[in-house]
Amino acid sequence: MKLLYLRGLCTGLLSAALALATPAALASRADDTLVAVVAREILVLDNFNSTSRENEIISLLVDDALFYIDPATQKAQPLVARSYRYLDPTTLEVTLRDDVQFHDGSKLGVDDVVYTFKTIIDPDNKAQKAGTFRRWLAGVEPGATPGTVVFHLKEPNPLVLDFLATGGRVVKKGTYDRGDGTGGLDVEAQSGKLIGTGPYKVVSFLPGRDLVLEKYAGYRGDSPKANAAISKIVFRVIPDYATQAAEIISGGAQWAYNVPTDIAESMAGSGQAVFQSSPSMRIGFIVLDAAGRTGADNPFTKLQVRQALNYAVDRAAIAKSLLRGSAAPADTPCLPVQFACAQDVPKYAYDPARAKRLLAEAGYPNGISFDLWASREQDSLEAVVAMWRKAGINANLRMVKQPALVKARDDNQLPAYFENNGSVGIADIGALLPNLLGRNSPSDFHHDPQLYDALAALMSTTDAQARLKAGKQAVARLAEQAYWVPLYEFTQNFLLSPDLDYPQAADGMQRLYLAKWKPAR
Repeated sequence: MKLLYLRGLCTGLLSAALALATPAALASRADDTLVAVVAREILVLDNFNSTSRENEIISLLVDDALFYIDPATQKAQPLVARSYRYLDPTTLEVTLRDDVQFHDGSKLGVDDVVYTFKTIIDPDNKAQKAGTFRRWLAGVEPGATPGTVVFHLKEPNPLVLDFLATGGRVVKKGTYDRGDGTGGLDVEAQSGKLIGTGPYKVVSFLPGRDLVLEKYAGYRGDSPKANAAISKIVFRVIPDYATQAAEIISGGAQWAYNVPTDIAESMAGSGQAVFQSSPSMRIGFIVLDAAGRTGADNPFTKLQVRQALNYAVDRAAIAKSLLRGSAAPADTPCLPVQFACAQDVPKYAYDPARAKRLLAEAGYPNGISFDLWASREQDSLEAVVAMWRKAGINANLRMVKQPALVKARDDNQLPAYFENNGSVGIADIGALLPNLLGRNSPSDFHHDPQLYDALAALMSTTDAQARLKAGKQAVARLAEQAYWVPLYEFTQNFLLSPDLDYPQAADGMQRLYLAKWKPAR
């Protein structure tokens, strides 16, 4: 009933929004301008100083990192780098290209790279992503050979190239220097005016409103991004998804993402828009207090109870009926596209009768009651709670703001809570499981030495076979012990102009430099 109400509401909202839509003359293939609409405000341009997906999308257009993730193979490949080699397990030497230009026409060199990464790991740097680099990078310096840079790692790390691909943009030497003689850092120096090295340059930026990018004429021709086909890309902030859809229909915009499935399906039915759905690299799951953080006598310290919660969820029904699009049930605590996410591990088919028997075996013949905390995905979690109820599992869904959930988690007040993670767009379980389940992680609700050891082995070598073995041990242990209730792989919905060709890779990262106009009919 609720879904039918929402679908009717979407139709009504959309009809109203169409009347307010921007005239199509603002942008079209005729003037080679792609308008992309996003729901969240774009407040800064510097990707070091933001964690939003919108900034990731923009950074792929205006910045080039040392490496990039090949959308076809999901492997890190040189970009600003020409090549690389490990001098030893904790020393990475990167040879730079000599033909990379900043958007002001100056050449990128060793000094720029060294400055960039020395600055980002400076203890006084308060940029939002500084801590991410400080976790693995000990230092950086010019290499012994001209044109090389040497990165010193704190320990062997198989994901360094991926980290440098997803976050390793390069800035000009001196970019963040305060310039007042104090030697201090201005982490917001490029918040409003960014000089990048990517295929598009910033033309204008009105924070919270719009951003205009144009192809950079000096971009090198042999880059994997060099074939960007559209001359100008404009980002507009429109918080309401129905209004976004109206803009697509009217021709005022050509690209929108994360559009709710109801709206996307309705608009595609009009023939004036295209609904495109793809995986998002984001997985949703429920964490159970197996370690007894809320008390040693809590029911989730018993394996049969945790298994019961897994058996009592019809994941396929939730994915098909609620999320729709390309959403898929999650049978493992990671995504099949991710390296080392073994699939031949214990899985839990929907079986409420078996869940009841397991509860009885654990000493709970009359079921259990507890609070399930969450800060998002209320509709799907209400469905989970209803399914659990059929097996005698009575969960009280507590929807709170994310800061309140984090505080309650850190104060050991959560018997169970919903979590989701996108692995920073990296197709490797090393970007997901160690951060969530490693020793001393805030979300470690298992305290299992076997799992710690498997995750440590996964991250201590670059040998692929050894990592596959350790990854399977970790995934299997997590599944066998039912520390999580994996729910679903999120869908990623796009609403497109009918004349736009937009390919979307399996890692969920939006690469707008690959967009192009379809041949004229």
